[in-house]
Amino acid sequence: MKSYSKTLVIFDFCETLINFQTADRFIDFIIKNESYKKHKWVANLDSFLRKSKLLSLFNKFNKDYNLSKRLKLAQLKGISKEIVDRNALDYYESIIIKNPIREVYDKLKFHQENNDVIIIISGGYLPYVKVFSEKNNIDFYYATEFEYKDGLVTGNFSGKDCMNIQKIAVLEKCIKENNIDFNYSISYSDSITDLPLLKWTNEGYVISKDKTQNWSKENSLFEIII
Repeated sequence: MKSYSKTLVIFDFCETLINFQTADRFIDFIIKNESYKKHKWVANLDSFLRKSKLLSLFNKFNKDYNLSKRLKLAQLKGISKEIVDRNALDYYESIIIKNPIREVYDKLKFHQENNDVIIIISGGYLPYVKVFSEKNNIDFYYATEFEYKDGLVTGNFSGKDCMNIQKIAVLEKCIKENNIDFNYSISYSDSITDLPLLKWTNEGYVISKDKTQNWSKENSLFEIII
């Protein structure tokens, strides 16, 4: 098994490498491309919950469940994996690759030129994170996965949503399974939800828009203002 002894670098994806939240937009992208309105009632339910503020109330007591994200994914129930994968490539080519955060994307290329080990760990969805990672020669990549049954989307996640503390579990599993021997670690993320990851590494870089964020300073993290 291949063994590494070098710097380990972990990147978040949404609003870190790419300048928007990619998950829900991918679902909308597929629905629009495929004119898939079979579960429009779920979208209506999501809209009602938002407007009535019931969604905010639910999220207050169930922070890690992410009901809105689950309702959005449920709208794809019954669509084929083949269609998902085809749209993932289209999504990458028409939207993802046109919206990098250049300062962070340049960091990615710098670390690759330095022969560092690169891992992307994202709460976005695996189909397009996979396309991005393979086209950009990323060593390892992980993201929230669709569950499939008989080749069709069930409307649920496969396993856990790759968010918050789950990223640490994914990272440590990757290191163990791939025998990654590193002597230094660096992480990049825009979100306070990734604070455990940012503090896990020797250097944590917060990606901030326009101005510094207090939580970054409070946790002695580095910062990249974009």
